[in-house]
Amino acid sequence: LYQRPELLQRGEMQGDAALRTQIAEYLSVYRGVECTPEQIVITTGAQAGLDLLARILLDPGETAWVEEPGYYGAQAAFLAAGARLAPLFVDSHGWTLDPPAGAAPRVIYVTPSCHHPLGATMRMEQRLRLLDVADRLDSWIIEDDFDGEYRFQGQPIPAMQGADRSDRVIYFGSFAKILFPALRL
Repeated sequence: LYQRPELLQRGEMQGDAALRTQIAEYLSVYRGVECTPEQIVITTGAQAGLDLLARILLDPGETAWVEEPGYYGAQAAFLAAGARLAPLFVDSHGWTLDPPAGAAPRVIYVTPSCHHPLGATMRMEQRLRLLDVADRLDSWIIEDDFDGEYRFQGQPIPAMQGADRSDRVIYFGSFAKILFPALRL
C-alpha cells in the first residue's frame, strides 16, 4: 500500500486498472474469453454484479429466460429489475432451447460450464444453437461461469463467450471459489 497510495483513494468506477488487466489476461488464457481490460467491471460480489446487469439490460416488463431449475439469486435479480421470467428447462439431456411461448427475451441467463444445481455441462451444439437463438431474437446472453475453473480431469471447457461472433454474450464470473469468498470479487 505504501508503494501505491492511490489504492487508499477512490479508484476507477470499473475497478483498479491493473487488476482488470490481470483478469483480462487470465480469462483469455484459462477460459477462452475475448475481452479487453476496459470491458471488465469489478463489483462487490456475484449478486451485486447480477443486480447491475439486470438493471442495465432489462426494462420493467421485459422477458428474461432463466434456467429451470436454476440459480434463485439470478431469478431474484431479474424480478427486482421488473422482468417477467420464462423458464429455460434443463434436464438430463441438457438445455431445452425451444423458445418458450410469449415475448422474445431481452436476456437469456445460463450456467453452461456447470449448471446450477444439476452440474451438467452444455454441449457445444447446444451452445452454438443458443448463440443462434440469441442472435435471431436480438437477446443478450448472460453466461454465469461461477464454477468453470473446476474440472476433475482435463482442461476446463472454454467459455461460450469465446465462440460468440455477434457480441451477444456477457461473461460473468466470480473469484470466490478460487480465492476466498470474503474478498467479494
